[in-house]
Amino acid sequence: MDIASIHLLGPSGYTLSMEEKASMQIAMLQRSREENLGKLYFWGKLTGETNDYLIAYALVPTYGFPGKKFFYCTTGDFTLGQMPPLTPEWSKMAGAITMPFRGEPSLPLLANGDAGEEEEDEDPDAPVPEKFREMHRLAFVVGQIDHDAAVLPRGAFVVDASHRVGRNKSYEGLSYEAAGSLSNYYHFRTPESARAAAAYSKPGIVRPSDFMDPISEDQPSGVWGLAYDSSHTSSVLRNFYWPGYFFFQVVDSSDYGGVYFGDGLPNADIAFML
Repeated sequence: MDIASIHLLGPSGYTLSMEEKASMQIAMLQRSREENLGKLYFWGKLTGETNDYLIAYALVPTYGFPGKKFFYCTTGDFTLGQMPPLTPEWSKMAGAITMPFRGEPSLPLLANGDAGEEEEDEDPDAPVPEKFREMHRLAFVVGQIDHDAAVLPRGAFVVDASHRVGRNKSYEGLSYEAAGSLSNYYHFRTPESARAAAAYSKPGIVRPSDFMDPISEDQPSGVWGLAYDSSHTSSVLRNFYWPGYFFFQVVDSSDYGGVYFGDGLPNADIAFML
């Protein structure tokens, strides 16, 4: 979401301090200019024991669905760095860790999530093998949450004549009735269902409701909660598998956004709670 719209998160109970908001705005603008990325968006905040992580991303135009380039910093140092790449082995290790984040990106981690130790190399000229660190776990968790929970309202993104997916500049929001229906919200990712993938790849005009996976079909049923805020001027989505993910759509307005504020741990018991 646009970090300038952070005040719209009121119904979620989440927010950023004045220092965090101001520092992130400066860091995002600086990073955007350095890499010519265009606009950076605020993704969320992961809590840690020592520091918290603040996450931002840029949309990278590609053929088809736009890619996302993620950046992170800590509340102890507001310099945005790019998320590191992951190997299959590190992804497997990151997925098995259930301990809270420490908030120290360069901290070496063991397979069980405990902190490792930096080894002194006897040959200072030899290449240093890269270790699995908390920054790699952070990249994995952010990718998982974004895959499962990042949402778009119907019509916010469209497929153009060259079959590139991009922002709909004429999007005017959802009506009151439409905003209250789960079927009008979709995953912000490359389509994975056979139906959506086939609709996207067919020639000709592609309707906004056809080329993305609807969240109404997510399993287990009930993993998403949808309600209006107390003023009935916005709809509010929450994901119960990733507690802390919050999405809002202002009724009859182009204002919408999603953020994650949490510890980065999924609700593994969700199937027994619904």
